[in-house]
Amino acid sequence: MRAVLFDVYGTLVHIQNPKSPYRQLLKVALERQPISKEQSARDIMCRALGLTEAAGFYGVELSEIQQCRLELDLDEEIRSLRLYPEVPEVLRTLRARGYRVGLCSNLALPYVLPVVHLLEGMFDAAIWSCEVGAIKPDPEIYAMATLRLGFEPAAVLMVGDNYQADVEGPRLAGLHALHLDRRNGGGDLGSLEGLLDRLT
Repeated sequence: MRAVLFDVYGTLVHIQNPKSPYRQLLKVALERQPISKEQSARDIMCRALGLTEAAGFYGVELSEIQQCRLELDLDEEIRSLRLYPEVPEVLRTLRARGYRVGLCSNLALPYVLPVVHLLEGMFDAAIWSCEVGAIKPDPEIYAMATLRLGFEPAAVLMVGDNYQADVEGPRLAGLHALHLDRRNGGGDLGSLEGLLDRLT
C-alpha cells in the first residue's frame, strides 16, 4: 500500500449544524419536474453549481426571501464544519510514514474550499465530483483519484463511511477499501485511529 484515499464528509469532516440547502432546493425542483431524486443529486454534484446556478439549472425561480434563506442556511452549515478529533494526527502520521494522502468526495461546489482550508497541509491530492463530472461509485472518479496520487489502483486504499461509494465502488475499480462506521462500530473501523494500526 502506497497511498490512502479518504472520503470527506462523515469520514474526515462532520457538519455540526446541518441545514441541507441543496436538499431544500432539490425538493422544490422535484415538485416541478419529473426527475428522480438520485438523478437530481447527481446533476448537482457533477457540476460546478452554486445555489443560484443550481436553481437556474432546474428552472426554479426563487423569491428574494427564499434565496436569502438558502444562502444563510448554506453559510451557517459551512461555518459549522469541523474535523473529527483524530483526523489531523492520523493524516499527518500517514504522510510522515511515507504514504500519499488523497481526498475523494461527492460535493456541491460551495463545500470544496471550506474543506480544503480545514485540511490544509494534510493531503497530497484531491478529487471533487463537482469539478471532474463524475461521482462515487462511478469507476471514473477512482481512476482519476489514483492517477493524481501517482499510483496504480492496487497500491491505493480507500477509506470512507458509505459502503457503496467508499467500499464496493473502489474494490470494483481495483482499489483496496475499508468501511468506517463511526455510529455503530459495525464496519472495518470505528474511528480513523484504528487505521494506523492496520498500516504499520
